[in-house]
Amino acid sequence: MNKLYIALNLIKLLNENRYVTSSIVAEEFEVSIRTAQRYLNEMTYLPGVCYDEENHRWYLTDKYGLQDSYLKSNELAILSGIFDYAESLLQSDYSDMLKKIKKKIITASNKENIVSFLKADTVDFDKIAPIFTELENSILNRQEIQFKYSKNDEIYRVRPYRLIYSDGFWYLVGAKEKDEIRKFGLDLISDIQPTGRTYDEVPKGIEEEIQGAKSIFFDPHKKIMVECLMQSDLAGFLKRKKFFPYQEIIEEKENGDIIFSFQAGSPLECVKLCLDWIPHIKIISPHVVRDYFVDMLDSAKELNK
Repeated sequence: MNKLYIALNLIKLLNENRYVTSSIVAEEFEVSIRTAQRYLNEMTYLPGVCYDEENHRWYLTDKYGLQDSYLKSNELAILSGIFDYAESLLQSDYSDMLKKIKKKIITASNKENIVSFLKADTVDFDKIAPIFTELENSILNRQEIQFKYSKNDEIYRVRPYRLIYSDGFWYLVGAKEKDEIRKFGLDLISDIQPTGRTYDEVPKGIEEEIQGAKSIFFDPHKKIMVECLMQSDLAGFLKRKKFFPYQEIIEEKENGDIIFSFQAGSPLECVKLCLDWIPHIKIISPHVVRDYFVDMLDSAKELNK
């Protein structure tokens, strides 16, 4: 019997029985107990396969099951790229852990890396790992918490909703009283304490806003409709994908320029979204956002004289 046949049938046994022993495997494959043990020992490198030393049996971890499909080569390539990117974010021991997980999932391939995601410098994950774990548990248990925030030396009481990575930093997105959404840098949070109160779920509107956010400056309760002109040099990018939240193309001009609109939660978010497109973007309306954009550019120009 080849190894692939053995591996697939062992996983099938585990998936159907939740746990197996060497006796069960020996009977199933009509081999000796010693051979069955060797088969099972070789299986422990696979994700989700564990060995119970006390009861001498192998099992699949909770909430793990075999699906009726297998990863294709292009799916493995994407997954490999995602793992590499995640390693650059988590760093140190956490990066090593990801490498081990990647090796377990993408085991039989000797192919070169095909997919890569451009990496950015990130806050040292080792410094925020304990806070990350505490917040993760609070979110999973839907516990309201309070903590000290060193940015303004205040104590905040929030319902934690989501941990978000943006531009090299990790943030907690949570709600204060009356569902006021706030974002907090994890590296500035300390002394997390549960308040003893819980919450039901993330409000649907906030959940949708988090999923569709293009920057950490989003605000589900405030929306500014912005109309812009993108010069032909870069207009093609907007036709290919949406770079702005709720982006809609309004008009395509004969010279290739595009008039488009998007929505954002604050003038600051609007401006940050537009900065990457300088000098090919013009804010048409509203004037509040346009003036804020111009003032910021003037300040930068003055500073760099």
